[in-house]
Amino acid sequence: MDPFDLIILGGGISGLGVAREASRRKLRTALLESGRCASATSDNTLRIIHGGFRYLQNFDFPRVIKSLGDQKAVLRDAPDAVAPLPCVMPLQRFGLKSRLPVTCAALLYRCIMRLCGSPLPRPRVMSASEVHREIPLLRGLAPHGALLWHDAVMLEPSKVTESLLREIAQGPVTILEGVKAASVAVADGLYEVRAQDGRAFQARSVVSTLGPFMSSVAVPEQLAGARPLWCKGFNITLSRQLEARYGVGIEGGTGRLFFVVPRGSGSAIGTWYTAHPNDGSPVIPFDEEVEALISEFNAALPGANVHRSEVTGFDAGLLPMEGESASGPALVANTQIHAVGRYVEVLSTKYTTFRSQARQALAKASKGLV
Repeated sequence: MDPFDLIILGGGISGLGVAREASRRKLRTALLESGRCASATSDNTLRIIHGGFRYLQNFDFPRVIKSLGDQKAVLRDAPDAVAPLPCVMPLQRFGLKSRLPVTCAALLYRCIMRLCGSPLPRPRVMSASEVHREIPLLRGLAPHGALLWHDAVMLEPSKVTESLLREIAQGPVTILEGVKAASVAVADGLYEVRAQDGRAFQARSVVSTLGPFMSSVAVPEQLAGARPLWCKGFNITLSRQLEARYGVGIEGGTGRLFFVVPRGSGSAIGTWYTAHPNDGSPVIPFDEEVEALISEFNAALPGANVHRSEVTGFDAGLLPMEGESASGPALVANTQIHAVGRYVEVLSTKYTTFRSQARQALAKASKGLV
């Protein structure tokens, strides 16, 4: 059998993004996924598709533009599964999150949105009286007003995945679920991927999007990139809807940022991060971690008065981190793409930009193939 043009390891949103790009380029591709595609961290998020407003505080304009472009594409391609979400965050009296700098940032973001052709409403500053009238959850907590902006929220993550899989199926891509990669080797100018069931696959290039499972695959030392630390991130879901229309951001006492998002007839609150050994132990929140999240959240939003008995479920996954601070793990900020020859490893940090990072990864992996 002729070798594949490309083998993708991992079928999370990053792997599916690479498969989509390979399909569009008509590259003969095999994707190996040990479980079900997009069923791990990719299916356990707060479901927000960010437009990148937050990156303005670091003047990271390329990242803002990339996020807005990818957000626009997701809204366009999955209109039945993704919807605009108005979001608010109380302003502070002084500092970067006070009225003047936030107003300037909103004006700049409006210009970038226009250049990128974003279909979402433009950001603005809400007055304290408007917040009091519109958002009961924030009554008394926004004396200096609030920033109002729009992101997007996935109403049905499975439909986003289904839409992506339909697009991938239009090209020469074979998706093999239930196939766990065991090793990668180089022989006669080709990459050979062996699965735990003994099967071997050859390709001219490999892209690994295994994330926290990267270390479970034996890779020659000269190919492997750095292996980061990992943290567990989790959200809780409630039976009660704290706010029906808006996503609400609020800063806790230790500097942790909480976000409340409507989810059906209930709410999701996140995200809480704790270091994780990445040793194969279950990625689920412990009771004391859930209690800590609820306690700090209630202190930040006293009107919410969340009780443990209202928690109906969790979203939990592993994310790369750089270290820890008083407010918890510091996440790796940007996507990292490591390439040696046509072997590429993708360390993804955000769901939103899976399309643009896929194009970047495949550009490195497919040199000379197309």
